[in-house]
Amino acid sequence: MQLYQNTWLYFFLYGAKGYEFMDYNLPPPNYLLHAQRGVFIGWLVNGYPGTAKSREYFNDIIARYIIAYKKHKPERLPYRPELAREALVDIKHTHELKEFQNLPSLYWANKKKIWTHESIGTIDQVFWAIKLYTEELIKEFGEGTPVPYEMLQDYAFNNFFDKKDKSTLRAKCRNIWNWYDNRGWTIPKRREWKMTRSERARENAKLKKQRARAVLLGFIQNNLLANEYKKPDGTWNIKELSKATGLHRNTISKHLKELKDEGLI
Repeated sequence: MQLYQNTWLYFFLYGAKGYEFMDYNLPPPNYLLHAQRGVFIGWLVNGYPGTAKSREYFNDIIARYIIAYKKHKPERLPYRPELAREALVDIKHTHELKEFQNLPSLYWANKKKIWTHESIGTIDQVFWAIKLYTEELIKEFGEGTPVPYEMLQDYAFNNFFDKKDKSTLRAKCRNIWNWYDNRGWTIPKRREWKMTRSERARENAKLKKQRARAVLLGFIQNNLLANEYKKPDGTWNIKELSKATGLHRNTISKHLKELKDEGLI
């Protein structure tokens, strides 16, 4: 039974040296084997992708790993590593998926095309891993030359987990194939960036602060009745401002101090 409680995330990286996992502070691998063309590297992870939610978590990490190390053309190997004599092996310790959270996630830089200017959100990492692989094939075949659909499907089936009928992966592959087919198998220009989830959290916090500050300042400067939100001693009535703006009292207090120090109110 123990065998089914752990899952190998096992890859081959072309042209890698074996220490690339340190680029994103990933945990030390349970398996590492140098080969002539690259390295075999694997982690023994607690859990099994038997449910939709667990498959989503596993696939997200796999996709982010593939995107992060795309220069090494990672291939997930859907089997257990061979216990070769030359390999560095440690199967006594296992890892949690959360230990891989430093892997970058892919985001659009020009967010207005997908979200409002106030939002930052992830895109489907699995979809984009397959899409980027498709673009590598287009470069290899030459723009204008159709890529066989079966190559996308084989790549998706080999790298990611899905239901038995593979319907989710089939749908992603079909959408990607149709998208490039409709555009004559050319690669459009786009702007994108990679951001770790901790960086995204900081960016979200920064944007939240900026929005709160803008709401409060706009209310004070543009509301003709703003002075009615002051107490008889001339200080702001934070309770009433909170009701009017929907901002937390502590948030209002903090921003009022900052705005006053900056001479804006």
